[in-house]
Amino acid sequence: MSGSFRLRRFSSPAVLRQIEPALLVRFLAGHASTWPALAEILAASPVNIDRLAALLMDPGDDAPDPLLDALFFVDELSAPEMYEDLLDEARRSDIQLGDAPVSPADLAVRIWLDDPEVLQRYHAERYLVRTKKFEHFPSVSARPPVIRGVQDVIIQGLQDDLDAFFETRKKGRGTRVFPFVKEEAVWFLVRHGEKLRREGTIENGESSSVFYRPEKYDIVIFDRGLGELAVHADAKGETAQYCRAFGKRLFNDELLFSTEVRGRFTLAPIVERGPDCLVCSDVDGLESVRLTELRWRHDSQRYHVEIHQSDDVFAALEEAHRSIPASATLLKAVFKMKFRHAERERSVAIKPPNAAVFDRESDAPLVHDWLVRRRFTPHLMRVMGNVA
Repeated sequence: MSGSFRLRRFSSPAVLRQIEPALLVRFLAGHASTWPALAEILAASPVNIDRLAALLMDPGDDAPDPLLDALFFVDELSAPEMYEDLLDEARRSDIQLGDAPVSPADLAVRIWLDDPEVLQRYHAERYLVRTKKFEHFPSVSARPPVIRGVQDVIIQGLQDDLDAFFETRKKGRGTRVFPFVKEEAVWFLVRHGEKLRREGTIENGESSSVFYRPEKYDIVIFDRGLGELAVHADAKGETAQYCRAFGKRLFNDELLFSTEVRGRFTLAPIVERGPDCLVCSDVDGLESVRLTELRWRHDSQRYHVEIHQSDDVFAALEEAHRSIPASATLLKAVFKMKFRHAERERSVAIKPPNAAVFDRESDAPLVHDWLVRRRFTPHLMRVMGNVA
């Protein structure tokens, strides 16, 4: 596999539980002969989903690329809002689904097993990629903190703290934290409940309802080299709690990753260096970078925001004889990045002070390397050195 590969879909356990068990085994079985770890898990009956999820979250160098690609497409196209479209795609491709009901994830797997090109084509045409937004919180320490480890007692402490928090938010207890130790970072998958949900159902032709608590997965990453915490969560309160809990349990300092510390990202290089800020020849694994969207706010009494979108914003502004006002506050930049071995460009959005949005969270290490080198992350210069 490519050296830039990380975890293609870290949230894949959520998708695994949506797939009918026998169909899931059929989906994975074709790759078992080339991946002994997978073959061992599939040999058990019933398959241990927790073990399978752990393997797929941390696949290592033995995982076959075709399976990782298949998991990516199935995950991306399992959203409920795509269900009708995928049914139409299956009919057009004469894929026989039978009369049994299928979930959105079941449907994506069935199509992939019959004709993977159908899913890939639909993905390319719609480009409906569910992005992940990470907020980044540098430590307040003068030196990057060194992780003490992820012993069971630490994980249990995290689960206890998060259980207490989620219970106050009426999301129930039962939080599980799954650590995955990497050379450059430690990833934590946090599984917890959501607010109770009631939905109408049809059973045997009769109207009814179900009352249940959905399952949710969040991601917390501690970057060893940068000494910072990156959090993917939907609620602001949950993000702050993760900063407190992980600081407390990993480093005995619940204020280490304060959400009040701002300024992880800056867009100043766009103004200061112009097109030169897009150079990427010194980042192994990146082939090209384009600025395709830029938003700025004018310094006026009214909230006046300009949004510029183009296949090349720098060139478009030059052709229009425009420039970025010196008094403007840059709000957001979207870059199209071409990664080596990737067929298509992928988007990365930077929103100061702390937010980054990726098409694939696995792109983060290369993107962060580029951001540091181009000075979009000034506070990290002390970590990476004085790069150009």
